[in-house]
Amino acid sequence: MSAVPRTLCVVSSSARRPRPYVWKNPPLRLWWFADMTTVICPYCFDRAQAARLPYRCLMTATGVRGGKPCDPERDDVWAEFMGPSVPPALRMRGPVFTPPRTLGGMRGSSRVACPGCGVSTPVRVCRRCHSDFPSDYCDQDSRIIALVGAKASGKSTYVGVLVNELRHRVGRAYDASLAAMGSDTQRRDRELAEDLYDRLRLPEATRPAAMGFNDPLLYRLSLPRRGRLREGSRHTALVFFDAAGEDLGSAEAMDRYTYYLRAADGIILLVDPLQLGSVRDQLVPGEGPPLPTVETPPQQIAADLAAQLRAHGRGGSRGRVTTPMAVAVTKTDMLRPLLGTHSPLLRNASHHDGILDEDGRLAVHEEIRTLMEDWDSGALRRQLERDFAQLSFFGLSALGAPPPAQAPSDAPKAGPQPLRVEDPLLWLLGRRGLLPVSKPGKPGKAEAGIRGAEEAGA
Repeated sequence: MSAVPRTLCVVSSSARRPRPYVWKNPPLRLWWFADMTTVICPYCFDRAQAARLPYRCLMTATGVRGGKPCDPERDDVWAEFMGPSVPPALRMRGPVFTPPRTLGGMRGSSRVACPGCGVSTPVRVCRRCHSDFPSDYCDQDSRIIALVGAKASGKSTYVGVLVNELRHRVGRAYDASLAAMGSDTQRRDRELAEDLYDRLRLPEATRPAAMGFNDPLLYRLSLPRRGRLREGSRHTALVFFDAAGEDLGSAEAMDRYTYYLRAADGIILLVDPLQLGSVRDQLVPGEGPPLPTVETPPQQIAADLAAQLRAHGRGGSRGRVTTPMAVAVTKTDMLRPLLGTHSPLLRNASHHDGILDEDGRLAVHEEIRTLMEDWDSGALRRQLERDFAQLSFFGLSALGAPPPAQAPSDAPKAGPQPLRVEDPLLWLLGRRGLLPVSKPGKPGKAEAGIRGAEEAGA
């Protein structure tokens, strides 16, 4: 966290011209405001003030008090949170301590000396679950994106391709950069990239919560500041939490993700159209890979999701959930026989001048909405529009083509050629004011604020 500025501006009564005044010793009250920065744990979603977070000792032998490192201690708080799969040896971790309430600590110092060995540590931990935060996670704003979808809807593949697009095609359009935060995300990030782009293999399915906790993927998104006198960068931590499809089969199973869903700034619901009977009936048999096994109906997942959010304070006065919901129909490459030759689903958005094209989004929204009207008599579309106040429909393909019929676990031989995978996330970021959005009917002119909930039905 950056320190509170020490330079104030004082206006002279005679000249009425501002002159700088250097405040050598700002009062404690100013540092108190720095102490109020809130950090959301990306693992258990507990909220805490940054300066009140505990630290974990590194257990290194370079201390100033005899040179002896601290011994590891049992961290039962962390082990209980991670689940029964944690072996006893891994429960022994660096001691957790709370820093003293000094002025330096209130400024949000990035390193604090361990009271046991004297070695400074940058590792801050969650006070509730004792998970370690990446070194720079607490230094920036965070946006939690919930990724929800039935089994076999392609969530892991979607994330891997989305990250690649944000780093290359989309990142270039918005002058943005994306970096994995923490060793766990960096490792999984490499594995996803190697599977999809080197080995041309689809990622393994997400494990159910009953088998242990699924760590979120943490990324640092850096965007340029826009406008006059706002040169520099704006950094945001993106937290992607992937729920296994098996955990969405009932309201009871989904309860494991209550804290995650309640804390989400936005939800991306992946809908596999091949799970809908009316879509399966329209596809020509024998063309493309075998159809997937029918899993939990998307309509049931949407209903259970809305019920969980309402039960935990995310319902509005009119009975609809207020969390922004991006409904993404996946595998649009399989829907080409159902699309017109000029369908916007057949090409990527241009992202001209680094601005979100609102007219383009609305065109996609209306096309998907029209398609959904014919799918199972429009039941899913009606369910979503009755339950969510801020809703937009999207269509995307993470691979751009079906997997080979003889090898359904492989990516296409040409590698992923995605279509519109970034659209749901960029819409959510635009609603939070992180990206400029063009006004409908006025290409090139961006609105800085977030459109109100009353406009969010489209």
